Amino acid sequence: MNTTHIVLVLLIIFATSIVQSVSGFGFALLAVPLMVFVIDLQSAVIISSFVGTLSNLLQSWQLRRNIERTMTKRFLLATIIGSPVGLLLFVYANQSALKIVLGVSILFGVLVLSRGLELQHVSTLLDWAMGVLSGVLLMATSTNGPPLVFVLQARKIDPSTFRATLNVVFLVSGAFGLLMFGLAGEVLRSDVNMAAVSVPAMVLGITLGGAMRKHVRQELFKKIVLALLTVGGVSSVLGGVFG
Repeated sequence: MNTTHIVLVLLIIFATSIVQSVSGFGFALLAVPLMVFVIDLQSAVIISSFVGTLSNLLQSWQLRRNIERTMTKRFLLATIIGSPVGLLLFVYANQSALKIVLGVSILFGVLVLSRGLELQHVSTLLDWAMGVLSGVLLMATSTNGPPLVFVLQARKIDPSTFRATLNVVFLVSGAFGLLMFGLAGEVLRSDVNMAAVSVPAMVLGITLGGAMRKHVRQELFKKIVLALLTVGGVSSVLGGVFG
C-alpha cells in the first residue's frame, strides 16, 4: 500500500465516519465498497471491521440511554448464528459475485422501503431472519447493516433508538467478527497498522457528524437512510462488476 492508497483510505474513513455518526449506520456499507477501488476486498473488510468496531464503541456509550434492549439481544444472537456461514463465504466464495448479490439485495430493500412498507406488527421471526443474514454479511463482506436497517426502518423505529440500537449490535457483532477472523488467520499485520493509523480520521469524523446530528429531522432522516442504502447498493454492484 503506497502513500496515495493510505491517503485515500483515510479520506474514505473520515467521510464515512461522519455518515455513521449522523445516521447511526453506513460506515461499512460505504467504506468497504469505496475502499475496494483502492485496496483488495479482504483488507478493506478487516480494516473496516477494526475501525468500525471502535467507532461503534464510542457511539454506543454516547447513545446508551436510547437502546432497545430486547431487539438488540435478538439481533445479536441471530448474528452469531449466521456468522460461520459468512466466514466460509469470505474464505472460499467468489468475492465479485458476493458484492453483486449484496448490492442487488440492498437496492431491492430500498425499493420496498421507499413504497412505505410498515412491519410494526410482523412476527419477531423477521428480526431473527434478518439478524442471521446480517451475521452472514458481517463475515463475508463486513457490510452487515442493511438487513437490520431494513427491519428497524420498516418497523418505524424513531431515529434516536435506531442509532443507539444499531451501534450496540455493530459493536458486539464487530468484536465477534474480528475474533473469528483472527482465529481463522485472516488478520494481517499491515491491515491492523492501517486501521490504527485511521483512528484519528474516524474520531474527527464522528465528532463532526455528532455536531450535525441534532439538525436532522425525522423525514430528513428517512431520506438519508434510503440515500445511503442506494449509494451502498450501487457501489457494491459496481465493485463486483469492475473489481
